[in-house]
Amino acid sequence: MLEDLKVLNGTMSLDFDSLNNIYTISVEEDVQELDLDYKVSTGYNISIIGNNLTNNLNEVVISVYNDEEVNSYYLYVTKEVNVAQVVDNNTNLEIKEEINPLVLPSIASLCFIIILLLFVIIYKNKKN
Repeated sequence: MLEDLKVLNGTMSLDFDSLNNIYTISVEEDVQELDLDYKVSTGYNISIIGNNLTNNLNEVVISVYNDEEVNSYYLYVTKEVNVAQVVDNNTNLEIKEEINPLVLPSIASLCFIIILLLFVIIYKNKKN
């Protein structure tokens, strides 16, 4: 039986519990395989399959077995993508938020005219 499991180069979604057989793990983009630290009960052997990580979702299966039983643990591994590396370093991105200098006075004038018209309509209705 697997008594303890730690992922040294990634983050497990849950702390290890020998009764839980499914874990999700996130690792950095450059990680090629999980660096595992584990403890197996006396008389058990271990087999790790799928510990060659790609950029997609990866399934690593840890099977702990002896002559009488097999217990498998499934690690679903995703690689974190560094967004800064996705953007070409030669491309300079500039975000400009320039407002035309006439926009704010125009909006203020429009609001003033609308308010003035509302007062005229209300005053005219009260007068009649």
